[in-house]
Amino acid sequence: MKTLEDLCGSYHYPISVSYGSTETSSAIHSWKLRKADWTSYSQDAREKLGCSNLGISLDEFSEKIIAIANNNIPKSKFCVRRHNTVWFNDTCKEAIKRRKKALMKVKSSPTYENIQQYKIIRGQT
Repeated sequence: MKTLEDLCGSYHYPISVSYGSTETSSAIHSWKLRKADWTSYSQDAREKLGCSNLGISLDEFSEKIIAIANNNIPKSKFCVRRHNTVWFNDTCKEAIKRRKKALMKVKSSPTYENIQQYKIIRGQT
């Protein structure tokens, strides 16, 4: 648990609470298809999924394909995907930057003018 430095438009400093590790359900990896060993992939697929395995179930087939891919196609590292916020653009970034700058000015010199200017900028943000 820690207190954030940015007021985020509030009158109180927000508190960030985190638990143990990052959420793995949103963590994804992708296949590096350009670095795949397609020759070995084809060979493994012929051996494990050839004509002699016609009676396997769809689940078994899927498991074998994934196992073959894991052996022959490298994967990227796990990364947490951030949600794409279409409305957050460079104008928003600049407004937040100005608000933080005004807040720092109020903290260092809490004059009436600085506080009023901060309130105006906070409202614009």
